[in-house]
Amino acid sequence: MTHGKFETSPKMGKEDRFFGDRSVVLSKNQLEYVKRNARLGQLYFSDIGFYPNAKNHFRQRKKGIGEHILIYCVDGFGTIDVNNQVFSISPNSFFVIPAELPHSYWSSSQSPWSIYWLHFGGKRSSAFEDYFGKINALPHSSDSRTEDRIRLFNEILTVLEAGFINENIEYGNLCLNGLLASFFYVNTYRAAKGVQSSDPVDRAIFFMADQLKETLTIRDIASHVNLSESHLSKLFRNKTGASPLDYFIKLKMQEAIRLLTNQSMNVKEVAFLLGYKDPFYFSRLFTQHIGENPKSFLKTTRK
Repeated sequence: MTHGKFETSPKMGKEDRFFGDRSVVLSKNQLEYVKRNARLGQLYFSDIGFYPNAKNHFRQRKKGIGEHILIYCVDGFGTIDVNNQVFSISPNSFFVIPAELPHSYWSSSQSPWSIYWLHFGGKRSSAFEDYFGKINALPHSSDSRTEDRIRLFNEILTVLEAGFINENIEYGNLCLNGLLASFFYVNTYRAAKGVQSSDPVDRAIFFMADQLKETLTIRDIASHVNLSESHLSKLFRNKTGASPLDYFIKLKMQEAIRLLTNQSMNVKEVAFLLGYKDPFYFSRLFTQHIGENPKSFLKTTRK
């Protein structure tokens, strides 16, 4: 049985090492500590990571594993085969492979996926089985809070990369509750930050975040929130410390960082994607806001 478009399973893949990847795996002793811990044992993770532009990524487990596997696709495409049911996964969606089921998954050869992933288990984990074994879409919008979810993934990784002391392990696993809630209670997760706020500054920021590929003027932004340019600028600076256009550039540069860490895109491509026809002008803006030019940033990140 198949679901959506998918690519044929490769014969083999590559080692799970990709430019910009991050991953943490708890040892057997650490996992036993987590399972015995009264604060963690009912819901915990054993592995967590991020694979960007994971070309040739392939994994096959003929007997499955003891934990559920959550795969969160943020870019590119991939295929997941669970017990001979095949699914195609695309950006802004996730899939949970149930524990103990035979499975395999692989990245698209034409548009390799970038995925955050984790293995989780515990008695409470089975309570979310309604989300298992199917594609769960997370439509992107100005109120989707995608960056908040990614930030939480990275926070857990950062804490554990700092050392496997008990406090770090406990903190990371307690954060798992909020992370899973962002997947399984999407509407509440989005509403919790007041995304329906009538605040014109918040509405302006949501509008800008949704228009990163465009070239906006202060008139465009003010018109969207039904304010004069001067009134919006005053409100915006009081709340954020920056002008609307400066804030818009910062949003673009944050997106540029994400795109540049994807090895398949060069500086010129990123500039054009973000609405800059002149790559040299884009590089000057990047240097001004990030502190180094894009090429130096790539070298530093690669090191």
